[in-house]
Amino acid sequence: MIRLSIITPYYNMPETLCRLSASIPQEPWIEHIIVNDRSDMDPAALLNAKQYVTARGARWYDNTTQYKGTGICRDIGIRRAAGEWILIADADDFFTDNAFEIIRRHIDDPADIFYFAPTSIKEGTSFKSDRHIPYERLVREFAQAPTRENELRLRYLSVPDTSKLIRREMIRKYKITSSHSAVSNDVMFSTRCAYHADKIAVSGEAVYCITQGAGTLTTTKDVRRFRQRIDMYIRQCRFLKKHLPEDSFSLIGLSASGLLYQCYRDYGQIEVMRSLLRMIRYKAPINILDLQTRRSGSVSSEKSVNSESVNFESRSS
Repeated sequence: MIRLSIITPYYNMPETLCRLSASIPQEPWIEHIIVNDRSDMDPAALLNAKQYVTARGARWYDNTTQYKGTGICRDIGIRRAAGEWILIADADDFFTDNAFEIIRRHIDDPADIFYFAPTSIKEGTSFKSDRHIPYERLVREFAQAPTRENELRLRYLSVPDTSKLIRREMIRKYKITSSHSAVSNDVMFSTRCAYHADKIAVSGEAVYCITQGAGTLTTTKDVRRFRQRIDMYIRQCRFLKKHLPEDSFSLIGLSASGLLYQCYRDYGQIEVMRSLLRMIRYKAPINILDLQTRRSGSVSSEKSVNSESVNFESRSS
């Protein structure tokens, strides 16, 4: 019986896809579904990667829809899944050595979402990265003090769709799908899942390792993609304002300071003003004081993980 479906959107990363596949044990309670997003790499290298992962039991599908991107590939994989739980894994990340021993201990938990504290490394090295720190902190804060505030922050600031088990029946029941935007397409998927989850649970143990490379969407400078990230932040704010009580929305502490700091650093003051005007128009939280702290070079408060959370997106396209 399949208990766990691992979904991997894939585009042009044969070496790291094989590494991910090698980190997943071949056991009857696990299935690995890979959705190829019309990769345009060398056909021989693509075939070799496909043969390697399918030999290890993975099921391979091609995105033949009119859409392209990680979001549609995630949806295709979920529709093909048979497991009780969905676990998203980007093609350039991998699972820790004892990940599936840990997951199996929690597989019967009644929660709708089960969060694990992630870890991260710099690609091509054994050096730890800091990419996981905001999300690890959210998990540990809730584990240590499961207050209403910490629960809201974990639900709605932990926007990466990785390093968490999501109950497939909940996704099906509420018809939760991904946006088709090129970037940040996991923000609304994770937000809707968190909103519909009756119960959540956490573990401070790491099962998933994020890699930090030079060519991912979160490290590539592109003003059009950046504007899409601003729009996705606004969409998340509007959704939460509509569906949550006002005091709950305030407790989350959403802030655009991280996005605006990056905007100032990478695109200049004119783009910052454009982004500010758009957020003001839609009444999205900004937190100017935190932005001033970032610009001055001071160390941000631990409570400012929110702005880093909305900067994270899937990196498979």
